[in-house]
Amino acid sequence: MYRHKSKKWLNFITGSEKFYYDEDEMVLGSNLITENTFSRQAYVSNGYIGSRIPNLGFGYSEDQYNPQIDKNKDPSALINGWPLRNKRYSGAFISDFYCLTEKLTSTNFPELDEEGYTSVLSAIPQWTDVQISLNRNIVLSPETVNIADIKNYGQNLSMAHGMVTTEFEWLNLLKIRTSVLAHKKNYPIGLLKFEISLVDTKDSALSPVALQFSNILNFSTSHRTILKDYGYNSTSDSIYMVVEPKNVPYSNAAIVSMLAYDENNIFPKNIDIIRTNHSIEQLYDFQLTPGETLTIYKYSVIHSTEFTESLDNLALSLSLVQSLSKENKKSKEDLYEELELSHVNAWTDLYNTEAFVEIPSNSLLEMTVRSSIYHLLANTRKYNISSDRGLPVPVSGLSSDSYGGMVFWDADLWMMPGILPFAPAIAKHIVTYRNSTQQQARLNAAKYNMSGALYPWTSARFANCTSTGPCVDYEYHINIDIVWSAFILYLSGAGGSVDGGSNDEEYLKYTLWPMMKSAADFFESFVKYNETLDKYTTHNLTDPDEFSNFIDNGAFTNGGIKLLMKWVTDVGNHLDETINPKWLDIHDKMYIPTQNGITLEYSGMNSTTETKQSDVLLLTYPLSFYQDNDLDNAINNLYYYSQHQSADGPSMTYPVYAAAANYLLNHGCSSQGYLYKSIIPYLRSPFAQFSEQSNDTAETRPAFPFLTANGGFLQSVVFGLTGLRYSYEMDDNLKIKRYLEFNPVSLPLLPGGLAIRNFKYLRSVLDIELVDNLAIIKHKSGDSDILVKVPNRTIIDDQNNTTKFPNNFDYVEHILPPYSLLEIPAFEPLLNVENSVSECAFVENLTPGVSGDVSLSILDGNNYTHWQPLNKQRATLLIDIGTGNAKILEKAYILWGERPAANISISILPHGLDIKKILKEHVRQNNSIIQDESIVFVETDFDVDFDIDFDIESLMLWEDVHQKERPNKLIDLFKPLVTDYKIKPSEPVFENNNDEIRIIKGNETEIIFDYDNIDDYENYMTRFILVSVEGTIANDDVDDYGATIREIALI
Repeated sequence: MYRHKSKKWLNFITGSEKFYYDEDEMVLGSNLITENTFSRQAYVSNGYIGSRIPNLGFGYSEDQYNPQIDKNKDPSALINGWPLRNKRYSGAFISDFYCLTEKLTSTNFPELDEEGYTSVLSAIPQWTDVQISLNRNIVLSPETVNIADIKNYGQNLSMAHGMVTTEFEWLNLLKIRTSVLAHKKNYPIGLLKFEISLVDTKDSALSPVALQFSNILNFSTSHRTILKDYGYNSTSDSIYMVVEPKNVPYSNAAIVSMLAYDENNIFPKNIDIIRTNHSIEQLYDFQLTPGETLTIYKYSVIHSTEFTESLDNLALSLSLVQSLSKENKKSKEDLYEELELSHVNAWTDLYNTEAFVEIPSNSLLEMTVRSSIYHLLANTRKYNISSDRGLPVPVSGLSSDSYGGMVFWDADLWMMPGILPFAPAIAKHIVTYRNSTQQQARLNAAKYNMSGALYPWTSARFANCTSTGPCVDYEYHINIDIVWSAFILYLSGAGGSVDGGSNDEEYLKYTLWPMMKSAADFFESFVKYNETLDKYTTHNLTDPDEFSNFIDNGAFTNGGIKLLMKWVTDVGNHLDETINPKWLDIHDKMYIPTQNGITLEYSGMNSTTETKQSDVLLLTYPLSFYQDNDLDNAINNLYYYSQHQSADGPSMTYPVYAAAANYLLNHGCSSQGYLYKSIIPYLRSPFAQFSEQSNDTAETRPAFPFLTANGGFLQSVVFGLTGLRYSYEMDDNLKIKRYLEFNPVSLPLLPGGLAIRNFKYLRSVLDIELVDNLAIIKHKSGDSDILVKVPNRTIIDDQNNTTKFPNNFDYVEHILPPYSLLEIPAFEPLLNVENSVSECAFVENLTPGVSGDVSLSILDGNNYTHWQPLNKQRATLLIDIGTGNAKILEKAYILWGERPAANISISILPHGLDIKKILKEHVRQNNSIIQDESIVFVETDFDVDFDIDFDIESLMLWEDVHQKERPNKLIDLFKPLVTDYKIKPSEPVFENNNDEIRIIKGNETEIIFDYDNIDDYENYMTRFILVSVEGTIANDDVDDYGATIREIALI
């Protein structure tokens, strides 16, 4: 039942029109054809080459419309964001293929352009480009097609196989099916398959159709490159094009493309080679007759200097194509199927050996976590990477030039930790990239007369200080993020080489120690000692919350410095290196501003400050830092900043809240509610890609796709929901002793829990399972014992939060030998409100809420989350306390936020056999459940009891058009308990004090239900409750939004 209910949330995801998802096959798709727009486009990528796929499944197109903005009213509707500000397009990209540019459209520090060029990702000629035409004058192209000419459309992405398939009918004449893939084993190869036939008609005398099919390489589809060579190679019967990234003459990329066709059916009547001043084309003339299918294969091979360490990439690409051409002489179909099979097997092996997550009760969360794994693995690769260079991973991977394809902290703090437990070799490549630029970072520090190493905010081909990536007076925390990423690689046991050529200790000494020490040396020279405070302080910096720039004593930066000084001391002692005594002095005296037990983002912050994203919370997760060595500030921080989080924040925000809530709170289930807040506003259907922002129309246009959010969401499930942490302690000999912290909590909103397969730790492979109240770790392979430490959560008081906690948790230690099993009880969350029957129950808003809010927040047992109606009109929520849990309600407790409602109404659906009988007959008669016709999940079973549960809610959906056709409207069967109950504030409505940082107490309402005049009291037992609120108690006109509801408890 829970799994089916979770699918209803897809109604709230942008782009869900005509969306479908095959859960068993992991196929996402849509039957809606639109003009080209970034948020509805799939892509293929293998970590070396990538291509964004337009609506027709091939070729190149600039964006043509934005579903949220009228391009005629706003010319910037189709523009990408900072720093390129270029029109979005379906481009093709190569890993690490960066150009150098003198100036960009917009930068943060334009004066730095005088000191060095910025490096951004170049787009190569689109290797999926072809053209289909009729009689050489009617052309099918994604740039010019009239979508009214397209019928029976469908496009899907197989996450299981890494393939995009598109099929449609054009002009009621041609039926076209395309498949495209970027080979996951043989990285330079991209494949397309076309199947073209005439649409079946009743006209048996249909004449043959003259069809032209062109293989094209067009330089105009490339961006920020120089055309060096192009032409036709007769030996391989292929076309080629060589491009060079601008201002980088020591690099190039060669694309060679060859067509093949199934000779068993149709032969071309004519073949032309057409050359223009910017393109090369092979044009084939075919005669297509009824009943025949023309099958064409396009093989593209792409080599770049960054991949081959050679400039003779044309020869390498031609050589591989020629070898494919020889195979072609055997069988075109067999060759394609052989290559496709090896590609599919490579993806299958990845899931079987590297990564898989199961959430049996929740289809939406499982789809999102699996798509996050897919997007991260699709944009990275394990092999053919230089050990001297590593793997730079752009924010948007290899299907977009959002953020110029540059590398930010996103790779270190968000993507890499998500990849690490599943594909540690890839995670190490990401760290290697940072290590490869360490020497440049040292030069950066020296340039500013600082010690150690200093990384820029953005890196690409180089890591010099640029106008997009300044080194000083900006986000210094990047240096801590990089070290932390390298450190957890060691803590996980993945520091040594995969082939065993080096071990973790060598990595620690020769890679991590120099990186860590150089960062500590820099911050030692950067911090300033304040005699008045007897503390070390920092000045003129920016923390992750970029709403507040150029501040002093950023909490995340200063907390990171404090941790760094401990790390470098511990690693130095482990390696018997000389320890700088000032490191521990800085650790002990690092200033982190606080007020009323709340960590301030920076000195001077006031209570009106709205935060862009997780900032202070990042100290709790992922850094596991607690102010003053206790947990009370961390809990206060979670409560305070959840009330001050901007709705316009980026999509990696709420995964941090989910991880922090699960670790810090012993009451309720808000960690799971935060997961929904991580998805609903940000995920884009039909291909489950994250946008950077909840609002794609914001002035700061979002990066898309946003792999940062995939990494953050994956972490929130793998580490957040399980309480897993890579950790260590120092033994009596000052040696590092690594252990896996395991802090499992039962998940009330996810009955049946979750399973994480193939978690890699200390060169062992584990399965981690949460099964309701039981937590399990299975040691599947490896030779090492695993030390697991489980903290005692009973010291946490997340409600009163007035007692200082001990310096550390008390831990219970477990040794997990190879091939053994550890089973421990998961902590059972406590009720926030005693005797509440609604806490952590299922709830659905039947009227819309404010963007980004999820109605689960009102039942999550957390008094500092909320849901808010979109307007002040009557808003209705449906609460389902679950099968077998029917109760007679005695009272309701409502906690309001800063805007209590004017009135509230509560009614119940009597729980009796008559209702079930009506529904059972209705379900059997219709033999289907009611669902949004635009969203389809492939069902594998049919359960009458489930359908009864689902049908009750579906009948009352405010947007359900079917309701008008139903004679039995359950809404009329609801009995009121209170109607338009007037809300009286329990304390004065809060007037904001701009200077004081404190947690604001909400207004409370308690309603006792009166059954004195009720004759049929026993019929008021219920499972389903309707709650309606209207208006706001204050006559405010700040906005049109409705009341803020923090919590509803039914008792």
